[in-house]
Amino acid sequence: MRKYAIAAVLVSLPLLASGVTVEGNSYPKTVTIEGKQLKLIGAGLREKYWFDVYTMGAYSESGKCATSAIINTDEVKYLRLDMLRDVEAEKMVSSIDESFGNNMPKNASAELKKQRKTFASYFKTECKEKTVIEFTYVPGTGVIMKQNGKKLGPPLTGQAFMKVFWSLYFSKNTCCDDLKEQILKHCK
Repeated sequence: MRKYAIAAVLVSLPLLASGVTVEGNSYPKTVTIEGKQLKLIGAGLREKYWFDVYTMGAYSESGKCATSAIINTDEVKYLRLDMLRDVEAEKMVSSIDESFGNNMPKNASAELKKQRKTFASYFKTECKEKTVIEFTYVPGTGVIMKQNGKKLGPPLTGQAFMKVFWSLYFSKNTCCDDLKEQILKHCK
C-alpha cells in the first residue's frame, strides 16, 4: 500500500510544479496580477446537482494554505472561473445572494449590504459556456470583477467586502465544499 502512495505523490509532483489542469482548463503555478507574482493555491471543479458548472483556480501573493489566511490576509488575490455550461444571470444572482447571506456578519454595515447588492447586479447577462470570470482583490483598491476581460463595474472597496467574498469559497459556510477541498489539496 505504501509503494502506491509514494507513486501517487511522485506522479503528482510534476503537476504541481507546472500548475493544475481541471476539465481542460489550465491554471499555471504563478500568474502576474497588478504587477505582483501570485502563487497558485489550487484549482478544482464546481458541481451542482451532478452537473459540472465551472472550474476555478485560486491565487494569492503568499500562497498560504490556511483558510483563515486565505480569507483574511490583505494581499493581492485572484480567482479565475472558467464556465463549463451556460448559466442564466438570474441563477448566478440567486446563488451569489444565497452564498453572501451565509457569510455576511450578523452586524454587517449598511455599506457592506449595499456592496452585496451591487456585486449581484454585475451579473446582467447569461454566463455562457467558456465564459471567463475573474475576481481580483487589490489592497487599497478593492475587488475587481471582469467577464471575458471586461470590467463589470467599479471595484468594491474595503477589507470587509474582500473577507466576505473570499469566505464564499473558503469559510466553513462555503457554497462549495467539494471545490474548496479540491483547491486545498493542491496547496503546499
